Amino acid sequence: MNRLLALVLGMTAVLLMLAQGGGVFNLSGPESGATDAAAVTVADLHASRDQGAGSTRESGVRGGSTVLDRGADGQFHVYGRVDGGEVRFLVDTGADMVALTVEDARRLGIDPPSSAYQPILRTASGQGYGAVVRIDRLAVDGREIGGIEAVVVRDLSVNLLGQSALKKTMQTIVIARPSAEAIQKCTAIGPWIASSAAASSQ
Repeated sequence: MNRLLALVLGMTAVLLMLAQGGGVFNLSGPESGATDAAAVTVADLHASRDQGAGSTRESGVRGGSTVLDRGADGQFHVYGRVDGGEVRFLVDTGADMVALTVEDARRLGIDPPSSAYQPILRTASGQGYGAVVRIDRLAVDGREIGGIEAVVVRDLSVNLLGQSALKKTMQTIVIARPSAEAIQKCTAIGPWIASSAAASSQ
């Protein structure tokens, strides 16, 4: 991971007062402790019954749950389709929105004009530039989400699947057998998660 990617993805970034709606959004990445812990915690639920199930892709739908396999980089990735084109996402529970790299956005036919990029990201190295766009059709692991707002980010080299998509498609993410530590993390997030994790570990 290059230095610039680390700076962009390691931030707890804020999308400042967007001209389109004046909203404020968070955009974080895999090196944020809270993001990674939340991804692991939710992913641990109900996993014992799925251990040993092979997958030729980094993600898949098994038994109604979304199953993610940890990649070689130690993070969790999932494949989706944006306006009909395949996209590989990093699952980012700390991001409010879906974020696309400039290169993938162009490949998908999403090419905001230069004037659309605004200093709406705050990173460790200063301001970053992004353009808010509309995705007409988004699908994750075969689950149709429909239209959704996203941001195309300059100098970002991995696409992020944020909460605007996660809350619509992923109710259960399966990774590995839940541990006592995972259950403790679940408790910090919400009692229903802790209860589910405890039940699946028995």
